[in-house]
Amino acid sequence: MVHGHVEPGQVVLDEMLSDGTEVTVVVAADDESFDLDEEQIAALRKCIDEADHGDFVSLDAVLTGR
Repeated sequence: MVHGHVEPGQVVLDEMLSDGTEVTVVVAADDESFDLDEEQIAALRKCIDEADHGDFVSLDAVLTGR
């Protein structure tokens, strides 16, 4: 997980990533924060890995109950 901020409309990360690295940006509302402890970060990374490997329930299955 990498943090950053926005400067003139562009995301600026607090650390460098390799060229071509795929990223997902989650935006907090002005009154929100994302303070996670190490256990929560590990759980989030595990869930992301599972989804990356196809281990998830599709939106269609959730909406249709299949």
